[in-house]
Amino acid sequence: MTMKRSVEILDVEQTTAMRDTAVRFLGEPALPRYETVQHFGHAFHRDLWRLIPRIEQLAGCLPGDDAPVNVALAGVGEARRRLDEIERAGLAGEFERVKRLARSVVALCDHHDNLTGVPTSGSVTPPRTAHP
Repeated sequence: MTMKRSVEILDVEQTTAMRDTAVRFLGEPALPRYETVQHFGHAFHRDLWRLIPRIEQLAGCLPGDDAPVNVALAGVGEARRRLDEIERAGLAGEFERVKRLARSVVALCDHHDNLTGVPTSGSVTPPRTAHP
């Protein structure tokens, strides 16, 4: 008897909102206020903790030798390392730390969309098929 795993997939509006927020933060032309950096840092932590288990579940339903799966899991590992970074002293240091979190949000949104077959940047990707 084979059990099928239920994988909760985020909808495109959710990943688009996460990605857009991170891209907007990464595009800041000047150093934002400390409170603003903290606000975005908390948001990116929340987004990463939503994305990580979903990507791991999706990866578990696909062949282990699949290149996009392995790249997505490497991105998850990097995101976990960034989540473990401690708050930096000073505004500039903290801004750089939160920018790394934002980069991980963008990357994991892309991996999520790739693994689920959601088109990004106008491309059309066929849905990925799970192994039996």
